[in-house]
Amino acid sequence: MAQTTKRALAASLKELLLQKPFHKITISDITQHCGVNRMTFYYHFHDIYDLANWTFEEDAARLLSGRMSAQDWRDGFLAILQELRKNRQMILNVCRSVDRQTLDRYLCKAMCRLLNGVLDEMPGGRDLSQEDRDFIVSFYAHAITGIILEWADSGLKEEPEALARRTDRLCLCSIDRVIETFLREEG
Repeated sequence: MAQTTKRALAASLKELLLQKPFHKITISDITQHCGVNRMTFYYHFHDIYDLANWTFEEDAARLLSGRMSAQDWRDGFLAILQELRKNRQMILNVCRSVDRQTLDRYLCKAMCRLLNGVLDEMPGGRDLSQEDRDFIVSFYAHAITGIILEWADSGLKEEPEALARRTDRLCLCSIDRVIETFLREEG
């Protein structure tokens, strides 16, 4: 029951984001749209940012499910891009009203999850020290997040498939070499 209510609140937030920017949406807007009272909202979430964070994490987990390996990562990345494109108006309303640091944090978290799965399957990926592994994942997650945010700033015009293909080529070619270099320097 709790998950159903949380999903209903998330769906209301998404629908409202089609109509207006994030910073203009209130908890009252969400609860009225969803047909629940404010106490129900506060039972599940601290504030609207907590709801937005939960919504993003749920969507990211759904999109990345089963796509966290070196072979499947492009599909996971493409699924994220396609979802962003499909929800263009909602995403643009979020981008116009939420600071870039918050967007970066949300996207980076999803990319880190995806890239950790990729590193697990790359030759030598599991042999890296945790410090080096975290650094590599963070580096690529921030790079990819920057590409996504620039794409959003441009109005999500480029086709998701083209962006995913180019990012895949760049990342998979260079991650192999980065792992080799880090392992060579550790040994």
